[in-house]
Amino acid sequence: MDARINRIRTKLSMLPDAEKAVLGPVLTEAQISEFEDTHGVRLPEEFRRFLTRIGHGGYGPTYGLLPMEKWTGQPGTARLAEPFPIVPDLDVPTGPDDRGDLTGSFPGTIEVVYRGCSDSTLLVVTGPGRGRLVEANGEGFFAPRFHADPDFLSWYERWLDFVLTGHHNLNWFADQMAGSEVQLVATLLGDELPARRRAAAYTFITHPEPSVDLPGRLLRALTTEPHPAVRETILRALAAQGEHGRDLLTRALTDPVPGVRALAAILMTTRTPQAWHLPPRLREVLGRHLANETDDSVRDAISRTLDLT
Repeated sequence: MDARINRIRTKLSMLPDAEKAVLGPVLTEAQISEFEDTHGVRLPEEFRRFLTRIGHGGYGPTYGLLPMEKWTGQPGTARLAEPFPIVPDLDVPTGPDDRGDLTGSFPGTIEVVYRGCSDSTLLVVTGPGRGRLVEANGEGFFAPRFHADPDFLSWYERWLDFVLTGHHNLNWFADQMAGSEVQLVATLLGDELPARRRAAAYTFITHPEPSVDLPGRLLRALTTEPHPAVRETILRALAAQGEHGRDLLTRALTDPVPGVRALAAILMTTRTPQAWHLPPRLREVLGRHLANETDDSVRDAISRTLDLT
C-alpha cells in the first residue's frame, strides 16, 4: 500500500505545470471519523489512505475530485449505510438504466467526481462493490457501470499514468483499464469476464504508441469474441488504428448481430476539416454488401454512410 502512495506522489510531481495538479490538504483521522460516525459507515481503506496521506479534493478526472462537503451531493448518496446493490462485473451495461430502483438515487455511495450534467463518478462505500468506482447518471440515461480498477488508489494512479503517457482522449477514461499492450491483449483474448474484455478493448482506442501488430491482434479478438457489446468496442479500437485498422472492419460485415454490422460500416468513414471521407476500396465493399444485406437497419446505416461521403 505504501509503495502505491509513494508512486502516486512521484507521478503527481512529474505532471506538467499546465495540468494544474493541485490537491487540497490531507484530512485528519478525526475529520474522517466524524464523517463516518455521522453516516454510520467506514470509508474504504484505500480511499482513507489517499485522504490522509496524499490529499483531499482537487486534481483528478474531468472537473477534479470533490471535497468532503460535496460527497453526498448526489440525490440518494446521503444513505451511505444502505448497500449499493449492483454486483461488479456480472454483465456489460449497454443502454439506459432499466432497473428503475436506482434512477436518481445511489445508496451506499459517495460522489467523488462530478462529470457534468447528471453524470458522476461514485465510490461504493456499502454493498458488494465496496471500494470500487462506478459511473452513474442521475436521470437514468445509462445504467451504472463499474470502472475496472479494484480500488481508489489504483484508479487514481491509472489517471496519472494516462495523463503522463499521453493517452489521446481522456474522455474514455471511465471505460478503460490499466496495462501495457501485451497485458491488455491477454485480457482481451483470455479474461472470463466480458466487462474486463470490453475495458481492454476501450483502452486501445486511445492507447499511445500501439505496435504495428495490434490491428491483427484486435482482429483475432473480434473473430473469437462471443459478446456483441465487446465486439462493438473492438470495432472502435480497430477504427482508431488508422487506415489498416479501418480496412479490417470489413470482416465484421458478416457478424450475426445487425448492430455490429451497422457499426462496422459507420466506422469505416473518417472526418476531415472539409468533409467525411470513405476510401474507394471501402465504398466498393459496402456497395457490394448493400446488395445482399437483408436487415433494414444495416441497409440504412450503409446507405447513410455512402450518401454522407
